[in-house]
Amino acid sequence: METASRHNRSARIVGTIALTLALTGSCRSSAQNDPAPVTPPANVSKVSDPANPNSTAADIFDGWLAYEPEATRALPRARKFFVDAVLGHQVFRIPPRGVPSYIARALLLDDDELLFPSGKRLWNRELKHQAGLAGKFCFIHSTYCLERLFDVSFSIDGSPKVIYANQYSIKRFPSHTTFSYQLGGVLIDEHKFITYDDRAALTYEARSNDKKEHLLRIEAIVPYPWLPGGGAPPKYPVLGQTTYQGNPLSVILEAPNFARTPGDVIHLVQEITLPADGSIASANMAMRFTVGDDTAVKEEPPNLITHANEYNQWFVDNIPYFDSSDTAFKKMWYYRWWIVRFHLVDLRDAATPDLSEYAFYEGKMGFDNPIVFAIPAQIKELTYMRDPAFALSQLRNMYANTHENGAAVDPPGSPYWGETYSHWTVQAAAEFHRIHPIPLDDLGKLLPKMAADIRAWMSDYDTDRDGLPERARPRVTGYDLDILSWWHWAGNKLDQRVAPPAMERVDFASFVYANAIGLVELADAAGDSTLATEFREVASKIRTAAVAKLWDDESQFFYPQRASDDDRAPVRELHGLFAFTTLLAPNEPRFAQSLRYLVDPTEFWSRFPPVITSQKHYRDWNWQMDGLTRNIAPHPISMGGRTLIQAIRQYEQDSVRPEHVMALLKRYNDLVYPGVHPNDPTWRPNAHEYYSQWEPYAREPRPKPSDIWHDFHSMWISLVIEGPIGLVPRADGILEVDPMATDWSYFLVDRLRFRGHDLTIAWDRPGDGPPRYDGFPEGLSIRVDGQQVAHRPDMGKLEVDVK
Repeated sequence: METASRHNRSARIVGTIALTLALTGSCRSSAQNDPAPVTPPANVSKVSDPANPNSTAADIFDGWLAYEPEATRALPRARKFFVDAVLGHQVFRIPPRGVPSYIARALLLDDDELLFPSGKRLWNRELKHQAGLAGKFCFIHSTYCLERLFDVSFSIDGSPKVIYANQYSIKRFPSHTTFSYQLGGVLIDEHKFITYDDRAALTYEARSNDKKEHLLRIEAIVPYPWLPGGGAPPKYPVLGQTTYQGNPLSVILEAPNFARTPGDVIHLVQEITLPADGSIASANMAMRFTVGDDTAVKEEPPNLITHANEYNQWFVDNIPYFDSSDTAFKKMWYYRWWIVRFHLVDLRDAATPDLSEYAFYEGKMGFDNPIVFAIPAQIKELTYMRDPAFALSQLRNMYANTHENGAAVDPPGSPYWGETYSHWTVQAAAEFHRIHPIPLDDLGKLLPKMAADIRAWMSDYDTDRDGLPERARPRVTGYDLDILSWWHWAGNKLDQRVAPPAMERVDFASFVYANAIGLVELADAAGDSTLATEFREVASKIRTAAVAKLWDDESQFFYPQRASDDDRAPVRELHGLFAFTTLLAPNEPRFAQSLRYLVDPTEFWSRFPPVITSQKHYRDWNWQMDGLTRNIAPHPISMGGRTLIQAIRQYEQDSVRPEHVMALLKRYNDLVYPGVHPNDPTWRPNAHEYYSQWEPYAREPRPKPSDIWHDFHSMWISLVIEGPIGLVPRADGILEVDPMATDWSYFLVDRLRFRGHDLTIAWDRPGDGPPRYDGFPEGLSIRVDGQQVAHRPDMGKLEVDVK
C-alpha cells in the first residue's frame, strides 16, 4: 500500500515533460514521466504547438541527435525543439493537490512570473499570470519598461468568462510560455513570446471540447505606452515615437483581423467561430518596438512555430553539443547556455552612446548592464561560443567605457552603477585568444585601453607606489559585506558610520598581475615588444611586493593589509587563494602548501565550496558578525573551481586532485537546482546572485536564494570544458586534452571551435557495455573537422598540433 500511495501521489504532480527525461537518460516509470496535470486542462495538442510531434517546423537538431540514443532520435520534438524540450517545465500558479503541503508550497518558485525568450533589445522582467501581456517589459535597459501591453478577456457564446485559478495551467519553455484555459466547452491556448525582432507577441488557438459549435470573442485593451523624452503624437497603429539611448524608437501595434471599436481607448475585438468537430481557430496580436524609420505594420503576424524554430536555431548555430553520463551536468549545460542567450543584447543596428554590437548584461533581473566585475567570467563563458564575435564585442564594450584615470568603468547607460571594479579581464582575453586568435586590428585597438586600465590601478590606486593596489571601497571587490577583513580594525563589527580603511588586498594584486601577464601575451602576439616589456616589469613588481608583504610563511597563506601602515588582517579569505587562480603565486612548495586550505572542510571546503571567508573565523567569532553577511554565490564558487583547475594544471602540489574539481561542480549543480520536485532532482535550474542560510544549523534544508535570479556573473561552461572535458588553453596553440571526469562513464562535446577548427572530444569507458557513440572507439578520442586525430584506450592526456 505504501508503494501504491507514493505512485498515486506521483501521478498527480506534473514533472518535466517526458522528452526532457528521455534526453537526460532518466528511466522513471511512465506515470512519473508524464503524469496527469494538477489543474485542468492539459495542453491541447495542435499542429502549431511546438510540443506537437506533427509540427511543421524544420528538423534542425539532426546533427546533435547523431550522438543521442535511438529512443531520443525517434522523438520528432527532439529534432525540432531540442533546447525547449530539455528545459521545458510546468509553472504552478497555486500549490498542487495530492502532495504534502510542504512539497506543494516548495513548487512555487520565485521566477514563476518570467517570460524566458528575449529579443534583440526587448526583454521581460516580470510576466503576470493573467490573459494578455502584463508585468514588466523592458527595452535596452530597465530605465524604460512598460507594465501593460495587452489586457485580454474572453466571451463565449455571448457570455463573459471569469478565469479562475483551477481553470488554467502554465507550461514554460525557453522560446515561449503557454497558458491553457478551459472555459466551459472551449479550450484556449495562449502562447506568449518575444521574437528576435522585438515583438511582444500573443498567439491564440482555440477549439471546441464538447462537440458543440461556439462563438469565441477575444477582446483586448491596449494602453498607449509611456515613452521617455518627447515625441510626435501617436498615429494609430503607431502608438508612440521618441528617441531613447540615442536611437529613434517607435512602438507599433500589430493586430491583424482584430477590429478597433470607436473611441479614444484602443479596444480590439475579434470573433471566431469554433466548429463542433474540434478544429483549431487562431488569432494573433503583437506590439513591436523598432528603432529607425521602419514604422510599417508587418504583413505577417508573429508565428509561434517560426519563432520557436528560430529561437532553437540560435543554439544550433552558436553553441557546442554536449552529452554526459551525469544527467545533471547535461541539463545544466543547456541551462547555462540559455543564461547566455537571455542576457544577450544585440545592438548591431542600434548602438547606444556606451554600448554597441553584442553586449551581455550581468543580470536582467537586477543588473541590466555589462558590469566590470562579471565581465572576466563572461569572457571565459563566451570563449566557447562558436562565433568569436560575441566575446570580442563584450571586450570592446568594456574598454569603450573608462574612468578619467583610464580604469575600466561600468557603462553609464544604466544609472545604477558606474563602478571601477577589480577584474582580471585581460587574462580572460588572453585565454580567449588561445582559442580564437584575436585579429591584429582588434588587438591594436584594445591594447592601449587595456594598458591604461592597468596603469590606473598601479598609479591612482597605488598611492604609495609599492606595487600593491589599494582601495577603500568594499564594493569594488564584488563581494561587499561578505568581506570580514575590511572590518578587522573595527572589532569585526560593521559600522556604516565609519569609513573603511584603504586596503592592499590579495585580489587587487592578483587581478592586476593577471591583467599584466595577459597583456604581455597579447602584446607579443601583436608584435609590440615595448608594451610587452613594460607590463612584464609591472607583473614582476606586483609579484615581488605580494610575496614580500602579503604572504605569511608561518600559516602559509596570503593576507590583506591596511595600506596606511602595512598592518596585516589575520583573516583567511578566499581572495588569498586568488594568487593561484591568476598564477601570481610562484610555483614553489612553500606557496603551494596554501592550496590545502581550499579543500579543507574546516576552512573553505563547505557544503557548497568555497566560502568567501574561512569557516574557522565563523566558528571563532559570533555567527552574526554584527551585520556582516556569510553568503555563498555562483561567482566565488566558480572562482574556486578555476583555482582548483589552475592548481592541478600549473602547480606542483598534492593537495588538490581532479576529484575535488568534480565534487565542487556537482555541489555547484546541487545549489543551482532548487531540489524541490519529488520526481525530478534537475527540475528548473536557477542561478541566483547569491544564497544565504546555508550553514549546517540552518532551519531549511536548502539555502535561501536571493531575489535576483538567472544571473550571468559566474563561470560554469568554461569550468566543465577545461575541467571534466579537459581542454587546456595553451599559448603555443597546441591542442591539449586531459580530462578530469574520472567518474563519468561517457561524455562527448561536438562542434567546439578551436583556432578555426571544429573539435569533437569523446570518452567512452571501455568494458562497461556496448559503444555509446557510433563510429567512435571506446576510450578517449579527438576529432578535428570530422577526422580522427588522436585516441587512447584510457583517460589521460592527448596532444595534437592542429596549426
